[in-house]
Amino acid sequence: MKKTTSGVGFIEVMTATVIISIACIGLLMGIVHARSELHALEIKERATEELLNYMEYWKGRIADGNLSPSERAGDPDGDEIYLVGSLGQRYSIKAKLYYDLKRLNGWNDFGTTDFSRYELECWIKWNDFFATPPSRNAGTVVKERRISTVMTEFEI
Repeated sequence: MKKTTSGVGFIEVMTATVIISIACIGLLMGIVHARSELHALEIKERATEELLNYMEYWKGRIADGNLSPSERAGDPDGDEIYLVGSLGQRYSIKAKLYYDLKRLNGWNDFGTTDFSRYELECWIKWNDFFATPPSRNAGTVVKERRISTVMTEFEI
């Protein structure tokens, strides 16, 4: 007569534990990746908002028509802002806003014009240390966004 016992043996329990552990590691890696991608997207969106505000400021200054010679030369040094945190905080992301202003000549695709026209280009650069994995190249990747427009100054 054959004697059998019902139940789960030690090998079956250990196999199930290994399979569940591998699945949990995969899920955790996916969550960490998704969180870092969402963080990078949040920083990029914040940088774009700051850039649009900066562009609107300079569009207003051009429309005012009272630009000084140094303002007409552009800003090669940039204005420093914080996308995350502030000065002295442990977790903060600094960015620099730049602009370049070029006076265009009177010729365009539709003929000549007597108006003063300017090409305004604004850009922002930042390092996102949160999204960069720790390595020898960490922090050397600079992210950048650029926008430009042509402004016409109407003289009254």
